[in-house]
Amino acid sequence: MSRQVRLVKVLVQPVFVLDDGQNISEVPIEEHVIPASEWPTYSSERFPREVAEWQAQLDHQDAGATP
Repeated sequence: MSRQVRLVKVLVQPVFVLDDGQNISEVPIEEHVIPASEWPTYSSERFPREVAEWQAQLDHQDAGATP
């Protein structure tokens, strides 16, 4: 019997900080489970898209904030 190594999932826990120009604070991010079928394109497609969406939300919130 021949055995084969197979990727089932990848656990990803990115570390981000919020930087307002004066302060840097780490943002707690939970671990994400990436199914093996999504792994080949996760870092090149999904992850950048999720980060861009998060940045857009922050930009929208900051646009509504009063200085």
